[in-house]
Amino acid sequence: MAPYRERPDWLRRLNAFGAATNAAAGLVPLDPDELLALARSTTGLEVIGDEAWLETYRRMVGAIDGESQANLIGRFLARAEILRVLQTRLRLVDAWAKEPAILEEPIDRPIFVLGAPRTGTTILLELLALDPGLRAPLAWEAHHPLPHGEFVERDSRRLLAESEQELWMEMQPEFATLHEMGSDLPCECVHFLSLEFGGPYWLMHYRVSGFTAWSMTRPEIVPRTYQLHRRFLQTLQHGEERKPWLLKSPAHLATIEGLFAEYPDAIVVHTHRDPRKFVGSAASTTAMIQWLRSEAVDPALHGQLALGGFNMMLNGVKDLRKAGQIPDDQIIDSHFSDLMKDPVAALRKIYEAAHLDWPDGHAERITAYLRDKPKGKHGAHAYSLEEYGLDEATVDAAYADYVAHYGIEQEG
Repeated sequence: MAPYRERPDWLRRLNAFGAATNAAAGLVPLDPDELLALARSTTGLEVIGDEAWLETYRRMVGAIDGESQANLIGRFLARAEILRVLQTRLRLVDAWAKEPAILEEPIDRPIFVLGAPRTGTTILLELLALDPGLRAPLAWEAHHPLPHGEFVERDSRRLLAESEQELWMEMQPEFATLHEMGSDLPCECVHFLSLEFGGPYWLMHYRVSGFTAWSMTRPEIVPRTYQLHRRFLQTLQHGEERKPWLLKSPAHLATIEGLFAEYPDAIVVHTHRDPRKFVGSAASTTAMIQWLRSEAVDPALHGQLALGGFNMMLNGVKDLRKAGQIPDDQIIDSHFSDLMKDPVAALRKIYEAAHLDWPDGHAERITAYLRDKPKGKHGAHAYSLEEYGLDEATVDAAYADYVAHYGIEQEG
């Protein structure tokens, strides 16, 4: 199979160490029990989760080790991230035991931005987060929510997160055209849901079909994931001014019933865009994320996953709304075309529907932010449907019901 993309020379050479020795697994081992023991010894903490969580954790790490076809750098990233996540989880569990008041923090009426990738979810989250009366988790908080070791001050933890964020950009500079990374930017829920090994983070980064099949037989994973989601927000909120939370991830589309079960008063802003524009771009995004960690990227497979997977999720949400199985009056539809034409008007519409007060100077904040962050700031995101084994007719046929139901405008 031809390479999916060209890699920077330094990264290609590093990966060659694994290929040349046929021993990437020996050079960077991924043993769940050894990693957990290391996390415990480096933190001095022991309690991390019950047997059900431990089984999920061990199965996921085993799948990354045995299924994912991760290259040398992919295994290195997995090992480093797994260790960081385990250390963070140990510290969180310890904090919850020592300060029970953390888990009494009310998380009232959180606002979730949901939609397929490339439908404006990221920029919408960033614009909403300009409101001083709202609060979004930042990337550095998702990575290092608690003081530890010598990294007590927020600035030191911010620098730690920045080094990890910037590494992705150096590994594949093209990634910045897909999704800007920065330790001070509002981040997706998936980054702290990495603490739950059955959650979406690891599934997004590694191809582990065996684990996915197993997890579908474990209905307890979704509620456990959302319980952790709440506890993480409670931890960040404890001792701080309480504000409505702003949250975002396309992954919530697949588990929206679990979202409302945990947060029955949640407000969901559901983004929509012409599928001809987001399907190929979504395929490119998921392929690039896995290309950071593996040589075994099949563009046609990612095309089919984007075509069928998001079609199933988007129509699933539509059907749940129509059937009254989730609260339709708590879901606000936002069209990408409206956001691009008049961002201030599009946000005012969301505020009115959510019964939020429009803060003084908010229009000016939005305009200034967009002026300083123009589209294509890091270059154009180049992709085509054909690259992923798709064409417009196939996309149109698959998404016809979705487009008609929401009255989605076709883009030129």
